[in-house]
Amino acid sequence: MNAMIKKLHSNIRVVVFDLDGTLYSKHGMVRRMLFSSPLDWRKMLADRQTLKQLRGKWLKNKDMFYRTYFQTMALHCSSTPDTMREWYFDTYMPLMVSVIKKYYSIAAWVRPFINQCKKRGIRLVVLSDYGHTHEKLAALGLDIKMFDWVVSAPELGGLKPAAQLMNKVAERMMVTPQDCLVVGDREDTDGAMAQAVGATFYQVEQ
Repeated sequence: MNAMIKKLHSNIRVVVFDLDGTLYSKHGMVRRMLFSSPLDWRKMLADRQTLKQLRGKWLKNKDMFYRTYFQTMALHCSSTPDTMREWYFDTYMPLMVSVIKKYYSIAAWVRPFINQCKKRGIRLVVLSDYGHTHEKLAALGLDIKMFDWVVSAPELGGLKPAAQLMNKVAERMMVTPQDCLVVGDREDTDGAMAQAVGATFYQVEQ
């Protein structure tokens, strides 16, 4: 954690956390999801294929993003966008939340690091590529009130590493992207997003 704290140099005013794979280790997640709902394997595969296909895309707003997302999922799964939307929000995301609650806990560094940020007056944001962000934090035992803003990238209109996501966060926090530290587990998404706007990046290894 000391290396992470060193990133909190004088100009850092906001820390932007990734969630899955960052605030907790998601090792074994796919296996546990499939074990919990084996009949949904084709839909889960379609979701992963869609995430990969739309990685880094910026579609301007939530409605346009999800319209494109579920249309793409439907093509991968030989289904309809409405069916994919219903499954994603009513079955898939709640299943992920329940798996997190049952099998996972926050990384040891999270609470001490958050406390250090609070002492320094640094504001905290969670930006995840997946939905049900509030529910996941609650499943991990984290109080939503610890954070100044909790949001998913699709709610803003895209997926990491779209630079517009960081611009939206900076605008909401009334800072510049250069005032932000991005903490994430992936160089190709969290890191690339930070680099695109000149934000500082710290890569978490679980």
